[in-house]
Amino acid sequence: MFSRLEDELLDHPKLAAAGRELGRNGRCLALGFYTYALMWCNRHLSDGLLPVEIVETFSGFVVDPLRVAEALQRAGLFDKHDRGYHIHDYGDYNPKAADVKKKRQENRDRKRNGRVN
Repeated sequence: MFSRLEDELLDHPKLAAAGRELGRNGRCLALGFYTYALMWCNRHLSDGLLPVEIVETFSGFVVDPLRVAEALQRAGLFDKHDRGYHIHDYGDYNPKAADVKKKRQENRDRKRNGRVN
């Protein structure tokens, strides 16, 4: 599965705002964290949901993942969710988990039905 990033994200004011809040190398940190989060959501078909306990596991990637997630939330890249965070506008750029699962099942069925016994 692929994760989609709009190339305008490089110059997006929300990324710049998060970067300023994070300080030195903040824009790179914000972009990397956002990308990491997006890839996690796509891999786990979470429809953009990032539970707080998952964000905490990003400590292998950044020193204080909750601080970075909060900066992204304040900048508007993440939305607050009762379980943690949700990537803002995730569904506008990425397929829904149900659609991915349906397509995968259709592909399995097609391959199975195409086999000669």
